[in-house]
Amino acid sequence: MAEHRHEESTQLQPLRTDADPSLLNRSIANLFDNEIAHLPPGCRIHVPVGARNGQAELTVEDNGPGFPSAVWGRVFERLVKGQHSTGHGLGLAFVDAAIQAHGGHVRITDGKHGGAVTIMSLPLAEVLSEKV
Repeated sequence: MAEHRHEESTQLQPLRTDADPSLLNRSIANLFDNEIAHLPPGCRIHVPVGARNGQAELTVEDNGPGFPSAVWGRVFERLVKGQHSTGHGLGLAFVDAAIQAHGGHVRITDGKHGGAVTIMSLPLAEVLSEKV
């Protein structure tokens, strides 16, 4: 992201889910890959992670141009991509399938000040306390 002069910020709350670490890692990497591939240089990207309504939420919010209207509403379908995209249209479809397989969901909205907001939610894991 530094090569594209993007400014990143995070807010991280430690959380536990029962998600497969490799699928979760690939899903998050796909979201960041999209940021790198589709934002013009110099954008801001904010990534808060926290709990909400019994869910662990990871949000990726940017101030870029947002999703093209031609793909809006279809971004999670396989092979759907913007006209000028050099990708294969599989990244967000993978994210959606992986997160749904773990009982979660992904949604995309317009940002309050432009750009896109992607919210990935997974059920929080139950933490069992150890009795001594």
